[in-house]
Amino acid sequence: MGETGLWSVEMRGGVFGRLRRVERLAALPPEETVVATRDGHAVIRGGALVSVSEQEAEDLVDPTGAPERRYRAAVVAAGWPDELKRIVAEPGHDWQADGAYPTDDDGLAHVVCERVQGRFAWVRNVTYAEARELGVTR
Repeated sequence: MGETGLWSVEMRGGVFGRLRRVERLAALPPEETVVATRDGHAVIRGGALVSVSEQEAEDLVDPTGAPERRYRAAVVAAGWPDELKRIVAEPGHDWQADGAYPTDDDGLAHVVCERVQGRFAWVRNVTYAEARELGVTR
């Protein structure tokens, strides 16, 4: 049995899991199959390997989880906490309890303000489910 140097992959651990190698492939798999190579990930297109980023590979293997992964990446990039955190706001701030506020230029990542007292506001990241209700996910 010959070896291609390619591995089949699967998403393990749910939406935020990782692509894991499953088994070494003896032959080139069918079109649009995502594989692991020595250098990363690729997809079979036109009988050839086309390199893809890990994010693209994850999206091809688990397309239904792609919007949630993109939202989570925006949340992490925005740097806001998942747990409730007290912040000190500027005098005359406009934070309001139960309000959702965008935290990035694209308006994708949001925080929700749960409580306000004087210059203090308690905020946390908006969950993916809450973001869907707000209509801010892509």
